[in-house]
Amino acid sequence: MKQFSSVVLLAFMLAGCEKTYNEPAEIPLVTMQPTMTIAALKALYTGDATMVNAPSAIVSGKVISTDKYGNFYRSFYIQDTTSGIEVKIGKTTLYNSYSIGQEVYLKPHQLCLGDYGQMVSIGSPSTDPSYKNGYIDVPLVISRSIFRGAQKEPVAPVEISSAADVTEDVMGTWVLIKNAVYVSGATQYSRAHPEPHPITSWAEKNDPNTPEDDAIYGLHTFNITGGSIAVRTSGYAKFADVPVPFAKGDTVDLKGVLTRYSSTYQLVLNTDRDVVEIRKKVEATP
Repeated sequence: MKQFSSVVLLAFMLAGCEKTYNEPAEIPLVTMQPTMTIAALKALYTGDATMVNAPSAIVSGKVISTDKYGNFYRSFYIQDTTSGIEVKIGKTTLYNSYSIGQEVYLKPHQLCLGDYGQMVSIGSPSTDPSYKNGYIDVPLVISRSIFRGAQKEPVAPVEISSAADVTEDVMGTWVLIKNAVYVSGATQYSRAHPEPHPITSWAEKNDPNTPEDDAIYGLHTFNITGGSIAVRTSGYAKFADVPVPFAKGDTVDLKGVLTRYSSTYQLVLNTDRDVVEIRKKVEATP
C-alpha cells in the first residue's frame, strides 16, 4: 500500500512540474479598404529613391508570384486592376505566408519606391548606393506595413500577342504571351562568365565546387508582332538545368510576370509548367 501511494505521489509531482506549451498563434487575416491603387502608388516615383509620404494610404493587390521554385527571391509581386508592383520584403520561403491569389494590403507610408532597370518596386531606403531602395527586412517595419488578407482565386492573365499590348500598366502583372516565336537562348552576363554563350536549358545552376556567382541567368528570346520579349530564368531556379521544351521557330504560349530591364521586356515564370502550349514549326517540303 505504501509502495502504491509513493508511485501515485511521484506521478502527481512529475505532472505538476510539466510546463504547458501553447500552440503559436496564427497571424490573423485582415480586411482593409484600399485608398490608393498600385498605378497611383507607382506614379509617385520620381526617378530616384522616393519616400512615400501618405500616412493614411492603403494599397491592396493579389499575389501573383511564388518563390517556391526558386525563380523569385526575397520578394513577391502583387497586382490590382490598374497595375502590378514588386514588394521587396527581404525574406525567404515567402510562399508559406503569401501564396498565389492571396490578398495583401500595404501601408506604404515611410516605405521607399525605387527602380532597377526602370522596373519600379516598393521597399525600404537602401544602404547600398548602387540601389535606389532595399529590402523591408526589419520585423517591426514588416508588421506595420504588410498585411495578409483572405485567400482568393488567382489572377486571370492579361493576354499579350504584340508589342502594342505592352504598356506601363501591365508591368509587374501576370500575363499570357500568345503566339511567341522562339528565336534562341543564351546565358546572361555574370562576373564568373562575362561572355554569354548559347544554352538549351532554362538557365545554368551553380557548381558547388565553384564560386557562388557561377549560377547564371538564362535569357530565351521570342519574337512577337512588332517586337520581342525574353524569358529570364535564375540559375537558382529548381528548373534551371531542365532543357527547354521548344526549338527555334516553334510558336509558344506561356505565362509569367511581365518585367523589364531598360528597353528589354522580360517574362519571369513561376515554374517551367507555365509553358501553356507549343506548336512545332512546320518544316517546308523540299
